[in-house]
Amino acid sequence: MEILQDNNLAKYLFEKYSSNPRNWSFLISTNPVTDGFFDATISNVDEVWQLKIDSIYKPMPMIIGAKVDVDATRIERRIGAGSPAFGYRKLEPSVMMTMLSKLTREQQFNAEKGQSVDNYINSLLSSLEPVAPKVGGNYAYGPFVFTNGNSLTPNECQKHAADELSHRLRDNLRNRYSSYG
Repeated sequence: MEILQDNNLAKYLFEKYSSNPRNWSFLISTNPVTDGFFDATISNVDEVWQLKIDSIYKPMPMIIGAKVDVDATRIERRIGAGSPAFGYRKLEPSVMMTMLSKLTREQQFNAEKGQSVDNYINSLLSSLEPVAPKVGGNYAYGPFVFTNGNSLTPNECQKHAADELSHRLRDNLRNRYSSYG
């Protein structure tokens, strides 16, 4: 099992995404599991990566991941058909200004009625094709789908990968922060 972390993991996944930016998903659990770390799953039609994240509450978390043998369609079913795929979407300045103006008006209107602007954002993201970003462009990045628990029902192989990832992430934290338990 190949394990990648931090910059190496980000570089690998970004290169894979850039070669085919369609049909990606990014799920993150909002509850740390028994090991105290957060689980995430990144997938496209070709592969699924299981990640461990030390914290979802800091700007530069420590992340470690391994490719796992999982059917990517299981993840697509979990997200649902109404959600746009994960990716970078190019936003022209005129589109951004229209979006911000509409969101401001709609948020004011919906706040009075107790409704959300999620439908507008999902509709806008769904109408824009995911692209490989280029330097100097303006892009929306996401969506990230947050779940209450692990996005995969683990088999023995995935449990082994999760245990190994947890162990390595804990070792990395101990090496970086000498006072880490």
